Amino acid sequence: MPGETLAVEFNNVGVWEIALLIAAVAFFIFSLMLAVGLIRKLNGTVTRVNGILDKVDHEIGPILRNANATLDNVNASLVQVEGELEKVSAITGNAAHISSNVANITSLVVSAVGSPLVKAAAFGFGLRTAVKKRNQGYDEDQVRRMVEASRQTKRESKRAAKARRRAAK
Repeated sequence: MPGETLAVEFNNVGVWEIALLIAAVAFFIFSLMLAVGLIRKLNGTVTRVNGILDKVDHEIGPILRNANATLDNVNASLVQVEGELEKVSAITGNAAHISSNVANITSLVVSAVGSPLVKAAAFGFGLRTAVKKRNQGYDEDQVRRMVEASRQTKRESKRAAKARRRAAK
């Protein structure tokens, strides 16, 4: 209604109710100040995190470009190495072919020359063995004669020593 004002009447309000109302208002103001302080600290933390993320964003770009360049260089080197490996493979194949040819030629020479050489070597071995046996028999006879002569000399010297002892008695 027009002309009416909104007013609060405190007719039956006690001291404890007023104290409780003041404590509630003080707690609200304290909570509000605490929330404002926390929001400021949170804002500072978010600002610092944003700054760090900006630095990381600026630094990661060049790092990724360097990594891409390095990968491109490695791929190019691998292509060159594959080419060289193909060349080495061709050289190895040629070396194997040459080795096979040398083995074939060697077996051919051995079969052509080997048989007469084996016969000549066998003859030489047989001749050497026969000469060695003949010389060994001759050497053994000579050693026997020398041993027998030595024994004979010892016997004669013992007889002479006995004869001198008898004569001296």
